Amino acid sequence: MKLPRKVTHCLLAALALVTVVYRYPLEVGHEMGSDTTFIHSLAESISVFGQARWVVHPLSYFGLYALSYASGIPFVFAASSETSGVPIEGIMLLFGWIVALPGTWAAFLVARRLRGNDVFALLVAAFFTVAPFYIKDTTWVGSSRGFAIALIPPFILLLLAHLRSGRASYISLAFVLLVILATIHRMGFLAFFLLIAYAFAIPFHKITQRLRFALSRFETVSRYAIVVASFAGFGLVVYGQFQYPGIVGSSLAEQYAGSGVFQGDSFPVLLANMGISLTVRIGVLFPLAVLGLGAFLWHRPKEATDKYLLTTTVLFLPLLSLRDYIAEFLIFFFVVLLVLGLFSIYHLLRRRQKMVAMIITVVVAISFAASWEMKDYWRLKYSTDTAIPDETYSCALYLRYWSTGTIVANEGLGGGRIGAISGRPLLPFGGASYHRTGPQQLVWLFITPGSMSVQLIEIQKISFNTDEIFLPVNVRNAEIDWETMLFYREPALAQSQLQRYDVHYFVVDRSLPHDFFSYGSERPSILLSTILPSTQYVVYQTGSYMVWYRG
Repeated sequence: MKLPRKVTHCLLAALALVTVVYRYPLEVGHEMGSDTTFIHSLAESISVFGQARWVVHPLSYFGLYALSYASGIPFVFAASSETSGVPIEGIMLLFGWIVALPGTWAAFLVARRLRGNDVFALLVAAFFTVAPFYIKDTTWVGSSRGFAIALIPPFILLLLAHLRSGRASYISLAFVLLVILATIHRMGFLAFFLLIAYAFAIPFHKITQRLRFALSRFETVSRYAIVVASFAGFGLVVYGQFQYPGIVGSSLAEQYAGSGVFQGDSFPVLLANMGISLTVRIGVLFPLAVLGLGAFLWHRPKEATDKYLLTTTVLFLPLLSLRDYIAEFLIFFFVVLLVLGLFSIYHLLRRRQKMVAMIITVVVAISFAASWEMKDYWRLKYSTDTAIPDETYSCALYLRYWSTGTIVANEGLGGGRIGAISGRPLLPFGGASYHRTGPQQLVWLFITPGSMSVQLIEIQKISFNTDEIFLPVNVRNAEIDWETMLFYREPALAQSQLQRYDVHYFVVDRSLPHDFFSYGSERPSILLSTILPSTQYVVYQTGSYMVWYRG
């Protein structure tokens, strides 16, 4: 269905408004997420030192080298802040809109190339931009997953443009965008699989075109065979991972046994929890994606663009259970299948088109309302996804302007937030995840590149769970050093660590005045309960934090 150009443009402008409104941070005063504060601290260090100190090897830009991290977003935040004068926190808020808008319009263009139907393309763009997890990952965060998701439609658009025109410029730009995606997040490397699917699409299209005419007498049988074989193949791959946990990466039981609505580790429970997890991420209409896939296979894709969508789907669906961010990477593809499911219902009941159109309109409205409610689900449920509290922010500002040396916090989540806003070296680094080693060790000169040696991991150990292919050797475990200071069971060793890290200030969460929080539990600290109260004094205090000065 072709709409008048002005109508299409008005609807795309309305989608742009929806994209911004759904990402406007209501009831939130600061940036959100523990990953955000970690990336904020890296971006802050680029602004302060004029360089990314963790980049010691070309692979450091992609986060594959020892003590590194995917560096694209920290560079963008730092450069944008320095050139515009807007604080990094403000750049984070704007950047979510900046990447989401082109992502929405590119989703429309890709869908129109796939079907040549303006209504279909507008629905794909609409459902894509309001996918709850995608909204969450592009709303005032530095966590780069959402930015990678936003660039998937432009990447596919370049491939489809090359498929239609054959111009080398399009495929060259696709390779450039692939490199950019890889520097944004490790998820970006999955775009390489989109290239593999593209390489197979053209010969696959030629072969199937010949088979289509050769098997024209058995069309109904071949359709059933294709649909049954596709769903059976997916089921067997997932079931194989259930039978042999962790054979190619994450274990299904680890991801879905106790993390969903149903409890247990049986295959039906794990599969149901995986389906619920995808529904929460993509939207309440996600189950229609199964119907859409069936309809897509039943009608036997005829065009080369259809074959590309099919090869991509066949390639990625079996990978769903391997790691959580693969599901996020596939949000756009699920949305396309979802809308195909809606259209298949519409065509099945075409004799009652007015009634069906009304029902679909109501269902779409319900989906939009559900996405509005779900976009804050993670922020309200998980403390690591909440915004920085005002008191934490105020404490960080005090330390930014009135402290020197390294700060020690007794709780990682708040400590990571304070480290990001203050720009000061802080232990434990990495925020709530308590990293044993990481790029901040190089940023804050806890170790120097010249003193670091690396080791390539064994090839057979590389899987979808692998985050880096080079590991540091003989690098201090900063988490153990942090615990040694706070436990203070060996005073001489604790004092040597305090001097090694040049510690001058302690930030104490007042809900844990004599303990520190590590590995999900509270641990007693001699330093906090005895040493500091008897020898040092408080220089700053709020309802949530006390700052002790060591000297």
